[in-house]
Amino acid sequence: MSERELRTFCRVCEPACGLVASVRDGELVRLRPDRAHPVTRGFACNKGLAGVEIHRDPDRLDFPLRRGERGAAERVSWDAAIEGIAGSLRAILAESGPEAVAMYVGNPTAFNTLARPAMGAFAAQLGPIRNFSSGTQDCANKFAGSEAVFGSSTIHPIPDLDHTDFLLVFGANPRVSHGSFISIADPMKKLRELRARGAKVRFVNPRAIESAEPGELVQIRPDTDVYLMAALLHELAQNGGLDRALLRERGAHVDELLSFVARFPAERAASVTGVPAATVRALARELAAARGASLHMSTGVNMGRQGTLAYWLLHMLSFATGNLDRRGGNILSLGFYAAAKAGRRDFARSFADTEFGRLRRGGLPGNLLADAILGGGGRTPIRALIVVAGNPLLSIGGEERMREALAKLDLLVCIDLYKNATGEYAHWLLPSADMFERADVNITGLGLQHEPWIQFTDAVVAPRAERREEWWIFAQLAQALGLRGPEIRGVASTTCCARAVTRSTRSAPPIPRWCSSRSRPAGSTPSSCRRPTARSTAARPNSRRRWRAPRRSSPSSQPRARTGSS
Repeated sequence: MSERELRTFCRVCEPACGLVASVRDGELVRLRPDRAHPVTRGFACNKGLAGVEIHRDPDRLDFPLRRGERGAAERVSWDAAIEGIAGSLRAILAESGPEAVAMYVGNPTAFNTLARPAMGAFAAQLGPIRNFSSGTQDCANKFAGSEAVFGSSTIHPIPDLDHTDFLLVFGANPRVSHGSFISIADPMKKLRELRARGAKVRFVNPRAIESAEPGELVQIRPDTDVYLMAALLHELAQNGGLDRALLRERGAHVDELLSFVARFPAERAASVTGVPAATVRALARELAAARGASLHMSTGVNMGRQGTLAYWLLHMLSFATGNLDRRGGNILSLGFYAAAKAGRRDFARSFADTEFGRLRRGGLPGNLLADAILGGGGRTPIRALIVVAGNPLLSIGGEERMREALAKLDLLVCIDLYKNATGEYAHWLLPSADMFERADVNITGLGLQHEPWIQFTDAVVAPRAERREEWWIFAQLAQALGLRGPEIRGVASTTCCARAVTRSTRSAPPIPRWCSSRSRPAGSTPSSCRRPTARSTAARPNSRRRWRAPRRSSPSSQPRARTGSS
């Protein structure tokens, strides 16, 4: 038996830790941390290393399934599944229009380079369908908050952990979850280094978390972080802790900000948060005294009732104290392209009136999905739902109502690794490839990396059984509906890794070409898709090429922040 090792990376969470996959006779048999990786340096957690068990799990979805007449799932061919789904969609679109069609997209698609573009292109051609996202359950507040402050939803200054003297963390427990909106492989090692050089760390959390050392935990009542943040800003304003010169030069609506936080002095905030006024003042003194103070906030606050306001206040704490874009403060992490431009939008035009009130444009809140199916608000009820890598029945509150809604659908398609609880109601179950069965780029950490880098990985092994990548599934559905999609014939170029494609059947999918012209001869590669000149990509034998981007932005490029409402 022949065995070889291939370098790849994990796609469970943002750090994308480097892995070495052992492949024997075409089968994935083992995973270990990549000690030669220039950034993650041999760190990988149990979730990533367990990927081989998920890949080989006999309970995986391996074949397309259709709900039979008696409710039991029966195996069908990909041709039958695609034609059956397309036929149902065609009928629903003709009878009720695109408003009757919706998609729910789960978290794993954020770590899948080709899935999101494929889904977006497919949905856009159907018309104004409704798109729901799991991001609205755990992080959409951050996109909205940064859009309001910086004018771009993709600017999220991260703590400068290498130089900070004071780190204040709200709603995070990195020993358990690694963290979010800061991509770092081994955050606990970084915290140990930070403490060893004398920096102070403070965790604000309702429970005694595993990450905090003695004296570092500030316990707070759940969902009251905004009041503590406002009280800290007020204390800093009252005691000379704000950078007034910076606020005059680069701030807008500063008076409105100070007037807002003045309503929450330490004593009043203490009655809500449970954090004693003396502790609030001590935190404010520590923050003001630090040469560089950094702040971070994660899902424990994001998922509360006031997540967007909390993130705005976090930005204000960093900016108003002069710690934004400052050594040891919060810095802009550069990605491998100008990510800020991708998220640029006029905040004043970011909202639209809907049947549920005024909502931010983009993915609809997942907790409105059941209402939209059951006809809430007087709009056309959703009749067809495509769920990709998600399980809204269990991940969204109100299970009983969601069960009622899912049972009412005329068409439910679930694309996933497993038949989950939502899939129990599906008319069609389609098996998706896992992360070791597809090519990818570590795109999720873009603009969030403590140490910026990029890595491409090809598929480690071919998809087992009849598993298929999401882009391929949507390409087939588009073709069946007469829509445009990625061209399956020709030369693969999406991942900038030209590779000849000899077959284009549903049983053997190649990598797609995302090209706009249908008339381009098969086998040609458009200039916009050709392999770019590699930058700093000297590769070792048997390694994937990695480009380590410049570490961070220049402090001289400090953005102008909006501090109050306009």
